[in-house]
Amino acid sequence: MRRVSFGTCAGAALLAATIAAGGPGVAHAQPPPGGTTLRVALTQDIDSLNPFVAVFLSSTQVMRLTYENLTMVGPDNAVQPGLAESWESSPDGLTWTFRIRDAQWSDGTPITARDVAFTYTQLMTNPAAQDANGSAVTNFAAVTAIDDRTVAITTKQPQASILATDIPIVPEHVWSSRVAQIGTATGAEELPVVGSGPYIVTGHQEGQSVTLSANNRFWRGRPLLDSLQFVRYENVDAAVQGLLKGDVDLVRDLTPAQFDSLDGNPAIGRNEGRNRRYTELLLNWSHPSGVDGQPFGDGHPALRDVRVRKALHHAVDAGAVVERVKQGYSEPGYGIIPPVYPDWTFTPSDGQRRGHDPARARALLDEAGYRPGPDGVRTGPDGRPLTLRLIAGNQVPTNPQLLEFLAGWFTAIGVGVTPQIMSSNQVDDATVAGNFDIAVSGWSVNPDPDATLGQQTCAANGTSESDSGYCNPAYDQLHATQQAAIDETERREIVRRMQSMLYDDVHAIVLTHDAMLEAYRADRFTGFVTQPEDGGVITGQTGYWGYYGARPVAADQAAAGSGGGAAGVVAGVLAAVVVLGGGAFLVARNRRRSRDERE
Repeated sequence: MRRVSFGTCAGAALLAATIAAGGPGVAHAQPPPGGTTLRVALTQDIDSLNPFVAVFLSSTQVMRLTYENLTMVGPDNAVQPGLAESWESSPDGLTWTFRIRDAQWSDGTPITARDVAFTYTQLMTNPAAQDANGSAVTNFAAVTAIDDRTVAITTKQPQASILATDIPIVPEHVWSSRVAQIGTATGAEELPVVGSGPYIVTGHQEGQSVTLSANNRFWRGRPLLDSLQFVRYENVDAAVQGLLKGDVDLVRDLTPAQFDSLDGNPAIGRNEGRNRRYTELLLNWSHPSGVDGQPFGDGHPALRDVRVRKALHHAVDAGAVVERVKQGYSEPGYGIIPPVYPDWTFTPSDGQRRGHDPARARALLDEAGYRPGPDGVRTGPDGRPLTLRLIAGNQVPTNPQLLEFLAGWFTAIGVGVTPQIMSSNQVDDATVAGNFDIAVSGWSVNPDPDATLGQQTCAANGTSESDSGYCNPAYDQLHATQQAAIDETERREIVRRMQSMLYDDVHAIVLTHDAMLEAYRADRFTGFVTQPEDGGVITGQTGYWGYYGARPVAADQAAAGSGGGAAGVVAGVLAAVVVLGGGAFLVARNRRRSRDERE
């Protein structure tokens, strides 16, 4: 547990001390022998390498490197071909026919429409296969391989997001023998993994590493590097130390202090990326499970009162979070679609917006019947103190400071809090089981908003896909309507109304939209493609572009000297190694999902 405040000076001092001392949490993984290796620091666990199960952001990065989708999102955030080279829709919009490209799996087996049908059929019919992506096919009626190169998807109603379905296609000739273990397999039982992406998993060290190697049969062409190594560090401080020492080449999720401290270092490149994530405070509604209707979680009953939820929101000073915790590398948030997707964002009206207003917060709590007790903590009509559990994961380095601010703001309005920084696994256990009151959380959002909006529906409550446990039948109806709205202008308006409803109901407190702060060894590597191309992120993309475009500086210079194209000189191999510590690596953890790490 870390309770370190990360102000600018404190963070810089801690960083310097850590560097001088060699610090804890430094990984000692050995890079793959030979070739050029790009090493990437991770501070998150990987829950699984099974594409039917993996949902952590760290894991889905590896999945996107290993398995191609039918269609995918390009660096410009627009849909482009993946395994499907073309597609067309029926006049009624219910059937989409995809033409599968002439390509091979990494073991040389042809990729066919049967692989697509097998993958989707598992998601549609096998509950054990639905943990990661089952919600994406709930509107699917049938998926049929017409021939080796043609697959048809029929939906129950038109689905506007059909081309943005972010599902890794697996090889039937490998996974058909694993159906019985499809929800529990780690995905690394047999190596090398047979994949279709730019890299394939070729090995791992228990508790330390997973290795992906360049896929020589990748349909876009072989990647440019010999290897890519993701190194597990206990925290970002240690990862930045590793970057400066040359142990790793790319680090993400830097604190503002760490990011600023690297300015001017000629060996280090920095990237302040427009992120596709949002940070929020989950408020546990304790609604019944959307799966079986049974009671779910043990959230404080006061959180079911919208006046209490609004009071908590009024207590929070998002501007102070931006300026003092995020040090300007952020902006206040209102809706769950981040500004990087401007067509779908939501901004409340002046009369609708809730600002930092402690007096209003106290009035709302008074109105709800929560009166201050002798110790200053309010007590509800049932005599129960209004004391809330406030938890956050230790993998986000600014979380300790954020909890200090939140505890102060809530205490100031008479709400007692017990703040606690936990490991990501502990936060995972608490939030998935619904055993918390307030949790610092966040999700990555794809360019199409359908999946993110679906996380707020009643059916999602009690599943690993659920966000705060919100349930409103009127919202569910709007979700179904937007899903079928083919006209994008109409759909945008529905999406705006949905987010407005979430805001009015205070389904959660959307706190900030933070920039992704990344740093890399500019003296070694170049060519990182960001998403979006203009000021986006290198890591955590909806795709593999950041890694796929990377190349060695030396080869780039050699190409320039010879007058040849860099890609032509460097084209060869790109492998990836994921090195993780802490003994929690590659544990198949069905329904154990840390929302703060979720994709």
